[in-house]
Amino acid sequence: MPLEVAQAIALPDEVANIARLAKSLFSKETVPTTLAAIAVVVSVWAAFISRKSMKASERSAAAAEIQAGHAASQAEAAEIQARAAMDQANSASSEAGTAHHQTEISALEAARQRIDARMPRVMTVIFKKEDLAGLSENLGDLPIPLPAPTQGKRVRLDHWSTDGSVNDTPHWAWDAYFVSHGLLHNYGNEPVRVVRNGVQFYAGVHPATGEELREPMTDHHGVRILHPGQTTLFQVVASKQVDDWVNVLKSGEKEQEVCEAYLWFYPADSEEPECGVKLVTSGLPLERHSSDEVYAIFKPGSYFDLNITHIRKYPDSTQEILLRLKGDQEDVAWFMIKKEQDRAIRDYVRNRARDEVVDEDSPSPMSGD
Repeated sequence: MPLEVAQAIALPDEVANIARLAKSLFSKETVPTTLAAIAVVVSVWAAFISRKSMKASERSAAAAEIQAGHAASQAEAAEIQARAAMDQANSASSEAGTAHHQTEISALEAARQRIDARMPRVMTVIFKKEDLAGLSENLGDLPIPLPAPTQGKRVRLDHWSTDGSVNDTPHWAWDAYFVSHGLLHNYGNEPVRVVRNGVQFYAGVHPATGEELREPMTDHHGVRILHPGQTTLFQVVASKQVDDWVNVLKSGEKEQEVCEAYLWFYPADSEEPECGVKLVTSGLPLERHSSDEVYAIFKPGSYFDLNITHIRKYPDSTQEILLRLKGDQEDVAWFMIKKEQDRAIRDYVRNRARDEVVDEDSPSPMSGD
């Protein structure tokens, strides 16, 4: 709108002054200066705004840094708490494991004491080993107890020969054996049932007191009954057929052949607890001269030994105790089968590792040692 028109309209003084100022600022002569001034003002304003924004950003960054520091402190504190909680959990777990272990030990000790309280009280003593090994065409034809062997000379044995035989039995089928004699004494207050394997009872004279001893009575299952205070005699005959002894010789084993016999003891009215002795005879009554193509030579003066190992069967886990207390014989039987399988596996692994160590220590055939 032209200024003259604005003036003609009679605008208020303030508006008229603004109109005159605008006209003077945007005249042809002042437009460049005016625009430059506006640009400077805008630039200064923008700088001012930018500086304020920068300060606001700096304050925000500082605040964020402070917050981050607080968060880091909180995280560190949380980590410390977590570690403390973990340590407490580990300590509680260790204490629980120790308590469980102690409880199991206490249960096993209590079970052991209960078993010991009911264990048959039987003493086993070996009082005599015959000086000479024996040789017989048929060991079953000899009386019990066996008479002391009197054959003091070596005997040449040929596989199919029947020299010296009464019933034309070839030498390979004869029996070679060692004999030991012992005592059983029940020093408890209850009768004891005795199950034997490889042991023979007989009546005779006590080697120390001269008292006449009788055989223990036999029940209808063939189990012997040893009464309180009773003593009885037995013999252990470690025998093999000559052919079996020769197989030992052929195997080239350096260790002496072992023959085992057992005596198992039970309370009169129960199958448990079970205890016993293992009687191990070690010796070799034959030798072989391959250069003469001799089947075998019987050596009556062969040295042998007999060792007694006492056996007491205790539970080794609370699971076994629980099964036995429940009285389910089938569950107990399956548990014991698994236990024996695990033991056999452990023995196999242990023996295999031992054999591997022996093989590594043995000199190589190519080493020239």
